[in-house]
Parts: sequence; structure tokens; C-alpha cells
Amino acid sequence: MNKPAARIVEIVGPAGAGKTTLSHALSRCKDIYLGSFPDIRKISNIPFFFWNCLQISPALLSCPRRISRKLTRREFAWLSILHGWPALLQKELKNNKTIILDQGPVYLLTETGRFGPEYLRRKKAENMWADLYSRWSGTLGMIIWLDAGDTDLLKRIRSRDKGHVVKNESADTTFEFLAEYRKAYEQVISSLMAGQPELKILRFDTSKTSTEEIANQLLSEFKSA
Repeated sequence: MNKPAARIVEIVGPAGAGKTTLSHALSRCKDIYLGSFPDIRKISNIPFFFWNCLQISPALLSCPRRISRKLTRREFAWLSILHGWPALLQKELKNNKTIILDQGPVYLLTETGRFGPEYLRRKKAENMWADLYSRWSGTLGMIIWLDAGDTDLLKRIRSRDKGHVVKNESADTTFEFLAEYRKAYEQVISSLMAGQPELKILRFDTSKTSTEEIANQLLSEFKSA
């Protein structure tokens, strides 16, 4: 497999780590474009979703769905996006900009594969996941992993206006939630690296390093890529 362009970059990390703040800071650079996955609500995206839903449906229909909850419409859309989005991103690279993804493949693979219906983790779904991971191992060039101390993340989740599933939960419940997501992200990233060992992972502690410092370091990194 050819080495993917480092110019397709995803920012990942637990809730409150500063992903959106960093992506907005980076977007002020003229050579950076904030990418977002296809919106199913847009009429212009109907052909994309129709085609990619057809492509993944045989694999889903082969799974014994009675053993767990059903796939939600959102999860089905996410699987379609995981299948077809790499080709769209490769076309967008023609403008010679670095594409930053806030909620990108690591996020979608985690939500559908690690926290989706249990039947998606059975043997009959393995070929589907192998195909999706192969698509992204050949597309994603860099992952920026943001994290912070649990106490800092707890304060950020509770103080920001944005809602969150653990915003009003106890500290212990929130810490367990954060640990579970860290573990899930690590598993997804490990699977991506199995197909692309040269996938670059940059880690930052936003409790210790400011957004401006991280952004400046990354801009230098993008120029040398």
C-alpha cells in the first residue's frame, strides 16, 4: 500500500480535550481546510448515500441481528460514510490544502464498531471492517491525539454550554466514561496502524500545552510533511 498523504489529518480525543478549539485555531491558516463528513440531510448527497448504503448492505444483512439491538439510522449512515468518504477526501486534496477532520474516521469507527450493536463485533462482520479499515489506512495520514487530566476534562464538560451525555453525571461515572473512550480510540488507532505502520500519531496534553502552542507546532509539522 502506498503511503497516504499526511495532509488528511484527524483530531481525536475524549470529550473536553479541546478538539474543536484546536481545529478552529488551525483553520485560520489559509492552507488548512476543515473537512466534515457528508450531511445526509442535503439533497445533493442523496446519490452518495444511496450508492454507499447499497455497498455495505450485503455485509450487514449477513450478520445475525437478533443477538443484539438494531442498527440505528445514524449508525447506518455512519457506516455508509466510512465506506465512501475516503474517495471524496482524495478529490478534495487537489486544492493542495491540509484537510483537518474533527469528527473523522477514528470517531466514526469507534462509535459504530466499538459502541454499535454487538452483532457488528461478530465474525460475520469481520470482512466489512477489514474493508473499511483498509480504506482509511490508505487515506488518513496523521492523527492528532488530544487529552488532559480527568479532573480538567470533568470541569470543561460541566462548564461549557455544549451538552454531553455525562455532563450531569457523577465524577466517577464521567471518569469511567473517559477511560472507556480512550481505550476504544486506542484499539481503533491500533487497527489502522496494522494496515499503515507509518501512520503518524502526535499526542498533546492540553492541561499542559496551550492551543496556540499546539497549533504552531502542527503548522510546522504540516509544512515538513
